[in-house]
Amino acid sequence: MSNTREHKSIEVEKLTLDTENPRIQKIVEMYAGGITPEALGLALGSGLDDVDSREAGTTFYTLKAAIKTNGGIIQPIHVNETPNGALTVIEGNTRVRIYQELKQEGVEGDWSKIPAILYSDLSQEEIDSIRLQSHQVGPRAWDPYHKAKYLFKLNSQQDMPFSRLVDLCGGRKSDVTHYINAYNDMEEYYRNILDDETDFDTTRFSAFIELQKSNVKESILRAQFSFEDFAEWVAERKIDPLNTVRKLPRILANKEAKKIFLDKGAKPAIHYLDEQ
Repeated sequence: MSNTREHKSIEVEKLTLDTENPRIQKIVEMYAGGITPEALGLALGSGLDDVDSREAGTTFYTLKAAIKTNGGIIQPIHVNETPNGALTVIEGNTRVRIYQELKQEGVEGDWSKIPAILYSDLSQEEIDSIRLQSHQVGPRAWDPYHKAKYLFKLNSQQDMPFSRLVDLCGGRKSDVTHYINAYNDMEEYYRNILDDETDFDTTRFSAFIELQKSNVKESILRAQFSFEDFAEWVAERKIDPLNTVRKLPRILANKEAKKIFLDKGAKPAIHYLDEQ
């Protein structure tokens, strides 16, 4: 990674937010002529309440309240300065947007500048490395679906070597494989069975992570169902809570439990099996 970096305070109004963040891609794509700061705020979570955004880690407003109380942030954002002088946030969209809102609202304090680590002319690989590592953990970690979406993008669209992805994630090869395959399955099977794009629920992603276990997929096919059927079960909440996916091999192997499952869902079917 480039050694040209420094800690400094940067004027928030000079910063360009990171529109490559997978969490906000859907909103960004809706604005062909350029996304507004207000729309970006909604995409980052300022339009959600604590219940709506619980899957995304610390909520926008919880983080905003903490920053307001502390009078600023502790961890600096990461900014890349391009040769033409543009200052692009590569990690810290939410904190920058919070500073902008606090400034607009006239909240007491200095919200015009934000602590940052400033890099000079990073390569795309260096940007991806910072972005991915920063969102593995932390106050605004990506939810599993958006993490998987970004891994898929790096591996399939930007040709980042798989071994490099594993290194950046600090995990196991099988974990990264499952994330990418689960993303593919959710896009192929779940998205296609929905009547409306707004019905796409990223919080159902963990069901597709569980689907990657070979015994689960085999049990579905052995019972003469398809992965489209699985997506329907997820959408119809027959699989709820989502970790009951791992019980499908037992359920589908039992004639009566399978009938109960198809009629009422996984929990009653598991209850029936446990009583036998």
